[in-house]
Amino acid sequence: GENFVVEFNRRSGLITRYEANGRQLLLDGASLRPNFWRAPTDNDFGAGLQRRYEAWKNPEMKVESFEGRMDGKLAVVNVTFGIESLSAKLLYEYRIDAQGAIRISQKLVTTPGAKVSEFFRFGMRMEMPESFEYLQYYGRGPMENYADRNNCSLLGIYKQTVTEQFYPYIRPQETGTKTDLRWWRVLDRSGRGIEVISEAPFSASALHYSIETLDDGPKKLQRHSHELDQDPLTSLCIDKVQMGLACEDSWGAIPRPEYRLPYQDYEFVFIIKPISLY
Repeated sequence: GENFVVEFNRRSGLITRYEANGRQLLLDGASLRPNFWRAPTDNDFGAGLQRRYEAWKNPEMKVESFEGRMDGKLAVVNVTFGIESLSAKLLYEYRIDAQGAIRISQKLVTTPGAKVSEFFRFGMRMEMPESFEYLQYYGRGPMENYADRNNCSLLGIYKQTVTEQFYPYIRPQETGTKTDLRWWRVLDRSGRGIEVISEAPFSASALHYSIETLDDGPKKLQRHSHELDQDPLTSLCIDKVQMGLACEDSWGAIPRPEYRLPYQDYEFVFIIKPISLY
């Protein structure tokens, strides 16, 4: 295509440049990459999940194969990662059309019987320039909602800002996720940006705070949300699923089994494409 650029880094196996319609969609130095982690909530800390799930935070991924080819008018890239610490492989297929739309298949292949913990989420993340401030989505809203806390959020089409997505809990933590999404758009003032769709309802979030900014690490630092400075970016998470919040108590409860992510195979297929509304 003539109006977009998608660039892969062969060493990392990741997309490191994405431009379309005259806009830089991926922040300089950022990448579209796997994500299994969230900034632990108070409930997560109460159950010690920041330590129990630590293997999933930044697992070392080694590129085992990287192949590119043409399939008719589509550019196809296949990448296989080995993740030794998780006894797993991560398989990607990217199918890129002439308009710059990318169909991504993300597949986690696990080892039966391996002693590996559950984890927080299965999806991908990327950083966009902070000028991408506007959201449109068809899903549950308008407030944040999660797998085990979304019955009060009605399906609808919503327009919001990224700034509005951050809820100032007393202590910084995961916030802003929307579930049961049919489509999700992140736009700049001109109406240009990206749209994400999937074969099945998914969840996503967009914040002016990175996961790392909101994450206290292995123990609570007793920071306060109002003390945080926004990061100069828009942090986007796209998930097949995220673990529930377990709101029974904050001193040991974990979500019910149907809202947890056991160690097993997962596959997430979604399309991310450039969009220009005006």
